[in-house]
Amino acid sequence: MRSRLIPLLFCLLTVTLPSLSGCSQMKGAYKETKTFYHTHINRPSKLDTEERTVLEKPQRDLVQSIMPIDEELTKLEKALDALATPPDAEAAANLLRRFPWLSGLAMVAPDGTLGASIPGTPLKQLDYAPLLELAPKALPRDLRASIQDTPLGPEFLLARPFLQEDRLQLLLVATFDFRALLPYASSPGDFIVRSGDVLIWSGDLDYASTPMASIDWTEYLKEHSDGILTNENGSMMWISRYIGGKPIVFAGPIR
Repeated sequence: MRSRLIPLLFCLLTVTLPSLSGCSQMKGAYKETKTFYHTHINRPSKLDTEERTVLEKPQRDLVQSIMPIDEELTKLEKALDALATPPDAEAAANLLRRFPWLSGLAMVAPDGTLGASIPGTPLKQLDYAPLLELAPKALPRDLRASIQDTPLGPEFLLARPFLQEDRLQLLLVATFDFRALLPYASSPGDFIVRSGDVLIWSGDLDYASTPMASIDWTEYLKEHSDGILTNENGSMMWISRYIGGKPIVFAGPIR
């Protein structure tokens, strides 16, 4: 999917390494990370079935926990991307039935004002203006996302733009509270989810005591897509996936 990006950190690092053996090791690390990401988190339409990655237990645990959620998000992205025209009332109702974890749907004008919506009065006060901005390297037709913290909890906004001659005419915005996806996960208390600036879900973990709490994620995600973080309380493995051009971090403790 166009909105999904894999930072080429490991590949870029090989350019700066002077020894050929070092380059070989870094290329191997990049290949393993790329395969893990594409095979278990953001699966492209075609996979290289010749490549195999043996996952360690922490990786398997995290993947098994978040895979059903990732599948639901991917289905929603594909459904929105496949729309040729803005849905009428019946099509909108069908979309909500197909994805019962959605909070609602809204039509947003190019100036950010709210038009028709289901429900008529959204429960949370949301700002649609950030959806008018394209993510870096995004195309005008690409899905757009915003994650907003509210007094009633964080809310995802995923927008499908409709254009006329490359000019925005309308945004169809699907909104959801991440907590509505938790029943799809096998062990929702065992992982943390966050965006660059919003803590979305901390599970049964004390986020402030984890090594994730010391990271400026807005900056960190510009150069990293996965890794292991450690402090005096233990280690956590994390990996990111993109939704509407926004990186979302999933992390779990290494036990």
